[in-house]
Amino acid sequence: MLRQADGHELLLLSDGEHRLQIDVTAGSLFDGPVCLHYELSGFTHIEAKTLTLRRLLLLCRRGRFPRGLFPPERRAHRWAMALQAYDGIQAGASHREIAGALFSEKVVKEDWYGRSDYLRLRVQRLVRTADQLVNGGYRDLLR
Repeated sequence: MLRQADGHELLLLSDGEHRLQIDVTAGSLFDGPVCLHYELSGFTHIEAKTLTLRRLLLLCRRGRFPRGLFPPERRAHRWAMALQAYDGIQAGASHREIAGALFSEKVVKEDWYGRSDYLRLRVQRLVRTADQLVNGGYRDLLR
């Protein structure tokens, strides 16, 4: 349980691998047993909200997190590569050196000055993604 400085409370349920975050909109978890009411309004992020509710329902029924409702994040590998690229930039590496670390020196040797700029553009996109993540974009991953 977390009470933020503004008084807003959050409950995080986790088994170490999977997690559910519940926002408390009225009352307090710190006052003892509570009665849950589910607030779904509008259509913004409705899929994520109903998925959270389904996960909570199955957690209560089964006593464990429903693995089928926690698919692997498709973009996780890209985010990891972006952060590696960021580490390289912070260490003073060139885009070419970053490409070598991420995709192999063989690929860089064959493709860096090839017919297409795909490899250089890919590294540039990873660096931009990393900048966005480091400058607050990581918060969007938590939704």
